[in-house]
Amino acid sequence: MNQNPQNTEKPSFRTLPWAGTGIIFFAHFVVDSQANFFAPLVPLLKEKLGLSITTIGFLISCQAVSGSITQPITGVIIDRWPWLPWLSVGLIGSSVAFTAIGWVTSVYGLAFAVIMGGILFGLCHPDMAARAGRLSSEHAGFIVSLFVTAGRLGFAIGPLIAIFIAESMGMEHLWVFILVAALATVGVKFGMPAPPRRKKKDEDSSQQDGLLVSLKRVQGPVLLLFGIAAVRGTTLANLGGFLPAIFVENGLGLWRGGMANTVIFFSGAIGVMLGGIMGDRYGKPKVITIGVGCALAGMVAFQLSSLEWAYISLAIIGAGVFVPMGVSVALAQEYLPEHRGFASSLILGSGWIFAGLTAIPLSLLGERIGMLNAFWTLPIVLLVGFVLALSLQIRSPEQESTT
Repeated sequence: MNQNPQNTEKPSFRTLPWAGTGIIFFAHFVVDSQANFFAPLVPLLKEKLGLSITTIGFLISCQAVSGSITQPITGVIIDRWPWLPWLSVGLIGSSVAFTAIGWVTSVYGLAFAVIMGGILFGLCHPDMAARAGRLSSEHAGFIVSLFVTAGRLGFAIGPLIAIFIAESMGMEHLWVFILVAALATVGVKFGMPAPPRRKKKDEDSSQQDGLLVSLKRVQGPVLLLFGIAAVRGTTLANLGGFLPAIFVENGLGLWRGGMANTVIFFSGAIGVMLGGIMGDRYGKPKVITIGVGCALAGMVAFQLSSLEWAYISLAIIGAGVFVPMGVSVALAQEYLPEHRGFASSLILGSGWIFAGLTAIPLSLLGERIGMLNAFWTLPIVLLVGFVLALSLQIRSPEQESTT
């Protein structure tokens, strides 16, 4: 039976490393905001390049899979060579790629920009999460929750940034956001503690062996966390990818379509923080179950209501889906404390490998019966996630007693 140590002392916010926390918060905000430029601009790109719904689904899958499939690999690499400038390369590179969607002139150029942006986006996250977890052992859970919240705010505000630039200056001027990414890169380089440097080569090989041993020891809970992450990713990839186009097709306009994604991710930012607070008080597995249950209820409500009232149910979905996110990362890092980059990649990236692939069959189904009808598959997916979360409560040996 796997026991996780519990810290019974309440941490003081006076000892929180605010500077480093603020920089990693800003960096995550930048990375995730530019990653959400594509979906709100789909209606404009559809008109400009003549995209079909199936092509849009393919591109959504390309971004989700390319951004997730690399994360377990980069997580291992970053854990072994954390001092190399992975985050700087990812920040600038993903910014160049994602802003290129505004000036590419062909579907092939758009696909290349989306895939390269996803790969470099995936390079950032294990490094950022590992840095967040290392900032303070006393405040690790709170800092990781703040770090995840920054990403949700980025996803929430990213669509509005993209639409504002596109409508005020034209899509081809999305490149101005590269300047913001450069500012974040400077902050990471000069304002954060230097990552640890390993001294011996044989320590690297023992690190890899230790990862395999650690995974085998906690494979049950880790697989459940992975499954829950895949459920969350499937819900978000398809809602976030298709909602703007659905709103435009139903005559509600580009801004209201972008606002749909903003509502999901803004409420998700609140959900992440609530999850972090409740996870410390009531136990992480229990909070994960509550979050998935709320998302399931919200998804059913969305399907039963009209789009004019959809923001209410989308806010419930967003909060519910993201309540488990920060606590899932923190729980995974507790299970794999020597492999923080890899542990975070399982939650923030690996689940999206499966999730990203679901956009293609869902778009094909949507071509036949309409996207809103095809969305009835998502409550089923969330029901599976709810069962997995209940199983995690049973399988988690520490039961995370409250203090």
